[in-house]
Amino acid sequence: MQHPLRRRLSVLLLGTMLALPVPAAAGPVETRLAEELLASLGPAVPPDAQVALTLGRPFDGPVDAVRDIGLDPRTGIFQARILSNGHPVELSGRADVEVTMPVPVRRIRPGEVIEVSDLTTVRLSLDRAGAGFIATADALVGQSPRRQLSAGRLVQVGSVGAPIVVQRNRPVTLVYEDGALLLAARGRALQEGGVGDSVRVMNIASSTVVTGTVTGAETVSVSGPRVPQAARP
Repeated sequence: MQHPLRRRLSVLLLGTMLALPVPAAAGPVETRLAEELLASLGPAVPPDAQVALTLGRPFDGPVDAVRDIGLDPRTGIFQARILSNGHPVELSGRADVEVTMPVPVRRIRPGEVIEVSDLTTVRLSLDRAGAGFIATADALVGQSPRRQLSAGRLVQVGSVGAPIVVQRNRPVTLVYEDGALLLAARGRALQEGGVGDSVRVMNIASSTVVTGTVTGAETVSVSGPRVPQAARP
């Protein structure tokens, strides 16, 4: 009994390439099916995804077009309908989609800034990677953990953010800008945050609690209510 043909294919997904029709002479049926399968999965699959494709039975004929292809993510079984020499052919088999995911090489604590040297990559099946984890190193470098990150573990979405520059219960400068008018007051942060985060701050002079946006180290910009004129330095 002849064993199924198994070929590991690395398919580079380029949006401009996928937008163009693939010529019939693109290669064997496994190559064509891998391209069509990855394209069907859409932006959920990173550009460096790889497919290990196993046909249920060998097929060496030409591929005029791929009419339909689908993948059951639970079982990894794919079904495809192609045209070969003008005749419809039903094909099926198993497709293992693998993606590269970033993981820390060491334990990274809250307050630390993640650098390129803190990361490595691992290859995982698409179903193990999941949409709840950060898929690129670029999305991690320069960020700071909101909770401790473990070496070799995938990083969950929402577990990192901009480095903390406003500390809870520490003094901050409240700034209100309106055109040429610039008002400032002393405040106490009620929450920690990084640049761009919204935090609650108590105006020490008035004991009023306001919500502002962190704009720098120990600095919070307030859009309202206004800082009292008496607080102008």
